[in-house]
Amino acid sequence: MTENNAAAFDKNAFSTLLGSDDAALLSPLFDRALESLTQFVNADNFDYSQLEFDAHKLKTTCTQLGVKRLANVFLSLEHAAARGDAARCDALIRMLKSEFAQIQDSLRRHSELLMREARPSS
Repeated sequence: MTENNAAAFDKNAFSTLLGSDDAALLSPLFDRALESLTQFVNADNFDYSQLEFDAHKLKTTCTQLGVKRLANVFLSLEHAAARGDAARCDALIRMLKSEFAQIQDSLRRHSELLMREARPSS
């Protein structure tokens, strides 16, 4: 992970939010949040009538995951969608895809680490 990516993802944010380091608890929740984010970023078509709600939800998800830059872009997207500014929404979606591409490997590695730690040792 590059230093820039390390600053973009706070791997302790999720456990701090939940007040637990228990990987058995964190792993499925982290995976569900990451899957929601991945589905949005990988979508080709967006329902602009639903975009404000989705952006609000994913802004919160990103904050919980410790991905503050993405959370800020989702905040801007939420506001642009509320104004009905399709051009701004499109630009912000492109920015989200780019930002996510830079940190997705870090998020996946953290997910895999939580999964390994959640498994009972033999």
